[in-house]
Amino acid sequence: MKFKVKQKTRIIYYHFALFLLVSIFFFSSLFALETFFSDKFAGKENLSILAIKNIRVFDGEQIIPETTVLIESGQIKALGREIKIPGGAEIIDGRGKTLLPGLIDSHVHVVTSQALEQALIFGVTTVIDMFMDVGLMRDIKQKQRTGQARNMAYLVSAGTLATAPGGHGTEYGLKIPTLTKPEEAATFVEARIAEGSDFIKVIYDSGEAYFRPWPTLDLATIEVLIKEAHRRGKQVVIHAATLKNCIDVLNLGADGLAHIYFDDSFDPNFGRLVAQKKAFIIPTLTVLESLSGTKNTSSIIDDPALSPFLRPADIRSLKSQIPVEIPAPKREKLSETRQRVIQQLQAYKVPILAGTDVPNPGTAMGASLHHELELLVWAGLTPLEALKAATSLPAEKFGLKGRGWVKPGYIADLILVEGNPDEDIKATRRIVAVWKEGIKADRDKYRQLVALEQEKLEELKKVPAPQIASGLVSDFEGEKIISTFGAGWAVSTDRIMGGKSRAQMELVGEGAEGSYQSLRVSGEIVGEGAIKWAGVMFYPGSTIMAPANLSSFKGIYFWLKGEKRQYAIIIFARHAGFMPASSWIFMASSDWKEYYFSFEELGLEAYDIMGIFIGAYQESGPFWYHLDNVRLK
Repeated sequence: MKFKVKQKTRIIYYHFALFLLVSIFFFSSLFALETFFSDKFAGKENLSILAIKNIRVFDGEQIIPETTVLIESGQIKALGREIKIPGGAEIIDGRGKTLLPGLIDSHVHVVTSQALEQALIFGVTTVIDMFMDVGLMRDIKQKQRTGQARNMAYLVSAGTLATAPGGHGTEYGLKIPTLTKPEEAATFVEARIAEGSDFIKVIYDSGEAYFRPWPTLDLATIEVLIKEAHRRGKQVVIHAATLKNCIDVLNLGADGLAHIYFDDSFDPNFGRLVAQKKAFIIPTLTVLESLSGTKNTSSIIDDPALSPFLRPADIRSLKSQIPVEIPAPKREKLSETRQRVIQQLQAYKVPILAGTDVPNPGTAMGASLHHELELLVWAGLTPLEALKAATSLPAEKFGLKGRGWVKPGYIADLILVEGNPDEDIKATRRIVAVWKEGIKADRDKYRQLVALEQEKLEELKKVPAPQIASGLVSDFEGEKIISTFGAGWAVSTDRIMGGKSRAQMELVGEGAEGSYQSLRVSGEIVGEGAIKWAGVMFYPGSTIMAPANLSSFKGIYFWLKGEKRQYAIIIFARHAGFMPASSWIFMASSDWKEYYFSFEELGLEAYDIMGIFIGAYQESGPFWYHLDNVRLK
């Protein structure tokens, strides 16, 4: 019986560690990923005097129609019509353009320092990270202190978030401390401050909003976390999933919400409550659009002002979405509810901050903030209010001294754009120049490197496809585990990320379709919280994780039977960068079934496939499955 897997197949995760961490493990451990970033590409370290004349300025609050801005030694020295420009200064004529404070993305997750370099290219000069590896955070902050990070967006971070054992945040593969009772809160907060966290991030999310139950902190513990953080002068930002979750934590004194809630509930008094509590909200409409299946990022991908700067991995991520199955009427209600909530918050003058939740599916670092601004205007903000949401408001709420405004004495984090973004928010995309601490980012060099990467991938498309008789990959007949092409099969488990799951493979009798043998894979998924997997990986290239052009095939077939449980197929491709090209969950049974995964339905460009994983996923406990007659069609 053939079992065709359609695109509606669910993977019920929100931040989707599988999309991020599993790919990081494969790429960092098995493939030397080419990078297109280095300090020399950030622009010359030229702190000479710069004057921008005849320029419209959005200063963080209002439009100044025509003025001159003088920049010297990385700071805004003066602003006004009658400024005396020193001899030898570089002069830019700003007619027809607008100068803005560098944009601030108030909700990201930084996985590599290169992501901060990319953010800068799109005019995002500051990012507020909501959870990242502490070692990476410390390294970046050390570079910021010593003046070695002028080629990166400025980083503010919560470091390690507060969550329950096995709760949201533990699934990323990072070993993090968790909490089980209020008595642990003070020690937790002290440890985060000692590590360098700028604020405290807390999770209050049982997974019910997206059908993935997991443990969460109790309100008593959250209350003490808030009090202990406030006692030490630190703000608390809370990821609260439902309307009720949000109301609960606001009543406990949360300073801000990392998202608007994910469900379609509506309370006419919610905006009033947020205003009374003097809290701020980061809606993250971009990622909620992806979560609800209403994603529309074609305006970014097809925008000639942005597209030359989008790497193939960015385009792949923007085209992807969090594949939770939501009926069309439900999607429409979610979209309507978010508009109503934003308008309600706006009516009560609640501070709304622009944030994207990059690097989730449907997002790309830097570029997605421009889409978030577009969505905020769609939801009811004026373009001027949207600009404030990405500049002065986050600077105020997160205490970013010297940033978020165009004022004398402030840091020269600036973005120069064509047109009037206070009238047309999409004008923020028409970037003329970006400065970080007075140093101009070399966007031309970056664009050239993106073009070079695209050229390399186009070359991969021209590589001949493997010549495979009948499309057969492996029928597992014979004395050895072999494939008709490629580097063959290997066991793959989460042990490389510090997990404890195990697997083994062996040839056994009783194959599918009456054949003599099949590949038996058995083992155990062990542990709680972190992403867990165990199974086998097929490498179609000449060596492990080398790309192979499979674009002449429409999809992959295989026969499988096994323990009745959850399995995954994960396909990795060079063009997808740090993200798996495709990743889908399916269920198996004790009877043989033929599974078919269409490359087109998976949204997969198959010209540079590096690995295909098939195995047990996430559910703890022993497993076994038989695999046979793997074919490409």
